[in-house]
Amino acid sequence: MKTSKLLSIAAAAAVAASVAAVPSSAEETVYNAYIGVQSASFSFRNAWNEPSYGKGVTGDDGMVYFDQITGWDGPTAISKGGVFTDAQITGDGTYSVSVTDFDFGEDESLNLLFVSTDIPLDAGVSITDVKVILDGNAKYTFDEAFLSPDELEYVQPMMINIWNSDLGGEDGLFGYTMPQDSIEIQFTVSGMGAASDAADDSVEEAIDSDIETTEDAPASDETTTPAATGNASAAAIAAVMAAAGAAAVLSKKRN
Repeated sequence: MKTSKLLSIAAAAAVAASVAAVPSSAEETVYNAYIGVQSASFSFRNAWNEPSYGKGVTGDDGMVYFDQITGWDGPTAISKGGVFTDAQITGDGTYSVSVTDFDFGEDESLNLLFVSTDIPLDAGVSITDVKVILDGNAKYTFDEAFLSPDELEYVQPMMINIWNSDLGGEDGLFGYTMPQDSIEIQFTVSGMGAASDAADDSVEEAIDSDIETTEDAPASDETTTPAATGNASAAAIAAVMAAAGAAAVLSKKRN
């Protein structure tokens, strides 16, 4: 009985050491958020993943649409300014995206206002307290983000969409004067640790399962060293072998 307990402790240590050697991908995850906008005359910044005008797309004229507010002079795309402040989402917290120094001409309203992110819809991340701030004045707060029904892959909170009745259609959900200086969206992110928590639970279950299996098994002097897989480092494998070996020697002495 003492031998099985000693071996179970060694097994648990082995599992813990091997898991510790694998970096947590959840802790390293960084997402991005970009402000998206379209005025009444269709001057715009589209979503980052929009194939024709999204991030990294360069037009035949050499224009990088995503890095500016893009408008039209007849059939020709033209720059209408725009200095963007985008956000890197590294954990739970409050973030802000914005645009300044734009030129929407005589437009008196927006067709679209949204936040484009590369957060997968199934990532377990929630966005709340979405605040619309125009020319420095808070106009409206969504307690929970209204997600675009047209974006099927990524989280895309929308504040204005004149073609969506759930957002009030052309009347919108809040009144405003067309901004002249700045458009800002603040929002709160939670659930960034969801994947990490799930991994921790899996580790605990693996350790518990290994202990139960070892205690039920007959005592043995044989030491089995698991093969190194994935990102487990040589140092961690050595620690696993040392822990198991020490327990085996101790059990022999006591027997």
